[in-house]
Amino acid sequence: MRALGVLVLALAAVVLLAACGSSKKKAQPPAPHAITKAEYVAKANAICAAADPALIVATAKLAARPGRAQVIALVRSTFVPSTEAQIRAIRALSIPPGEEAVAHRMLALVQGDLAKLKRNPALIKTDVFGDFARVAHPYGLAACAPTS
Repeated sequence: MRALGVLVLALAAVVLLAACGSSKKKAQPPAPHAITKAEYVAKANAICAAADPALIVATAKLAARPGRAQVIALVRSTFVPSTEAQIRAIRALSIPPGEEAVAHRMLALVQGDLAKLKRNPALIKTDVFGDFARVAHPYGLAACAPTS
């Protein structure tokens, strides 16, 4: 009888310990950091600035007044892929809360300007990214389309 009492007490202790262990709440993963407008602008400007060296070289080649075929080749080999890469990288950024409308508008504008350039590479000699720049520059994206 005594052994049975010890066994019951031991089982009760095990049950109590198990109950205590299961009452622990699982750690919640930390809430994702909401990017601020300043962080978004800084990251987007860094993306655009990283593309500047190649675009500066390509722009210098345009200043030498190349022929139509050379302009087309330069646009297709440098300006279009560089701009597409910048758009992809900026799209991959988190958008600051409350800034979704302007961020989507800027991306739509640059995509539209790029589409115009693809259709008519000679537009590279104009302010082809002006639509985008008129919204992006006041927002803070001055490194993107700096000559517009």
